[in-house]
Amino acid sequence: MTLNSSDRLTAIEAVKRGGVSDDQRRIIEELTLSNEILLDAPVVEANDRTVNTAVVRTALPKGQRRIYNQGVGTSASQTKVIHDVVAQLAIYSEVDASLVRNHADPQGFLMSEQVAFIDGLAQEQATDLFYGNHSLDPACIDGLAVRRDKLNGDNCFSAGGKTTGKQTSIYLVKWGQQFAKCIYPRGASGLGVSMEDKGIQTVEAPNGGKMEAYRIYYQLDYGLAVGHKQSVIRICNVDITSASLNGEELIKLILKYKSFLPQGDGTVSVLCNRDVMSLFDLATVDKANVVYTSKDPWGRDLNMIRDMRIRRCDSILNTESVVA
Repeated sequence: MTLNSSDRLTAIEAVKRGGVSDDQRRIIEELTLSNEILLDAPVVEANDRTVNTAVVRTALPKGQRRIYNQGVGTSASQTKVIHDVVAQLAIYSEVDASLVRNHADPQGFLMSEQVAFIDGLAQEQATDLFYGNHSLDPACIDGLAVRRDKLNGDNCFSAGGKTTGKQTSIYLVKWGQQFAKCIYPRGASGLGVSMEDKGIQTVEAPNGGKMEAYRIYYQLDYGLAVGHKQSVIRICNVDITSASLNGEELIKLILKYKSFLPQGDGTVSVLCNRDVMSLFDLATVDKANVVYTSKDPWGRDLNMIRDMRIRRCDSILNTESVVA
């Protein structure tokens, strides 16, 4: 398979190159404000309509030393097939038509009301990307926490927390075509984002009566594919209530486990919630450490740990159980 630059584009990079409508561009830009994963994750078509099938190598073939006049045996890599599904998330926006007409800026008001609906979709999508469990709910994808749900000394490590219900996690993710990526249905337009303006329709009012409302239908088709088992590292059992928890210690853990990520070209993100992010923010005060403030490719401020971008993902809970 021949790869081109479009196979490595994030959603923001892709919309800047065109090929999407103004409405789709606006929705995608709004989604990235509430779901920072989308700022780094490449977005590509699934290779089998609404399923992405990948052969993941679990062991490499080994060579055999030889000397003259001696033969060598054969060897093969070990692989397994993984099927990642595309989920569908949809919502109807209904805004009282009279309220819109009587506003000083009707179009601006209607647009501002849509932001709340898009934010709701973004938060649901982000939650699914972490905690979705396709086996329990076929409408969901398998999120990062489900993929890394057991300590194994390979891609899921403990920070030492022991009180169940008071833990959080930090994820190191290497994004790339051969690593981790977001997917959308093959052949879908707008990177899996769609919007249909239904105009003014008669709808059910909250009190049970009828009213005229502007009605808009939004739909997100998205998935997550992990092509290399080391491209997602989970540091779990981070006790956010511990008085001894600080940014310096977390940075040491991140640097320790960064070496478990696969080699090769790709963006590395550190995904954490706002409470962990605040610890990293405090760590930037100490100029002697490896945390520093920079700009991402779109001019947004962000903290870096070496070459890793720290991204805030508030869908990561502070109430996780202890992972064993």
